[in-house]
Amino acid sequence: MSDNAGEKALQETEVSDEPAVKRASSPAVADSSQRSEFWAGCRAMTPFMIAAFPMGIIAGAAGIAGGVGWAGTIGMAAAVNSGTAMLAALQLLRDGAAWPVILLTTLVLSLRMMIYAIMLRPHLKDIPQRWRALLAFGLVDAVFFIVHDRFKKATSVKDRQWYFLGASVAMFVNWISSLVLGMALGSVVPDIASEGLEFPMTAIFIAMMAGALVNWKVWTSVMGAGSLALLAHPLPYNLGIAVATLGGAVIGASCEFWEEKYKHDDTAEATEPSEAA
Repeated sequence: MSDNAGEKALQETEVSDEPAVKRASSPAVADSSQRSEFWAGCRAMTPFMIAAFPMGIIAGAAGIAGGVGWAGTIGMAAAVNSGTAMLAALQLLRDGAAWPVILLTTLVLSLRMMIYAIMLRPHLKDIPQRWRALLAFGLVDAVFFIVHDRFKKATSVKDRQWYFLGASVAMFVNWISSLVLGMALGSVVPDIASEGLEFPMTAIFIAMMAGALVNWKVWTSVMGAGSLALLAHPLPYNLGIAVATLGGAVIGASCEFWEEKYKHDDTAEATEPSEAA
């Protein structure tokens, strides 16, 4: 009788200890999952890093050719984090444009990030504000297409933010590394910036855009922005680009709003019969 009581007490102790073991191991499991997502994001960017590397070489060489210097070129690259915007800014610097014009041009060329942010908002609205600010800085074209495709799968909020971070860090390190190489080559081969090395990134951007056009909201935003670009083309100072980008962002936000509204209405209609019953 006492042996049975002892065995029963031992089993109860093991059962009661099991949740504690799980609670103790859960942080380690979470850390492992976050590291796995971070490196998965890094690996996913490999093709895009290869394609973007020539763009960084061009930007670095252009910075040296434009007389910006090593420190200025690296500082501008780190702050802008965009090959297209940086090349445009460097060209304006070489042409002697005023700083307000350079800043406005850089802003206009980066407005497409507003559209990207609107498309990613439903997947990232639950993460902390400091994380959103960090990820916003790392948002570039290639990162958007990769994370937008990944977020179609069911994943936790933590996994999303770490995957996004891994992709962003990989592209940023690639960007700065290629820039430094470009500055070194620019000192030796001054005309390297005119060799058309940006074509691989242009080609892969077209491929990424084609692969992303599977969502009605993306289609609507792109078609709307394209139509506005054609209509606003006669505007001076390339203001048509700004109009088209802002219009595309507004269209994308409107699509997101109406989709959420209809989902909410459908959910309310579905719950009303059950409540009445």
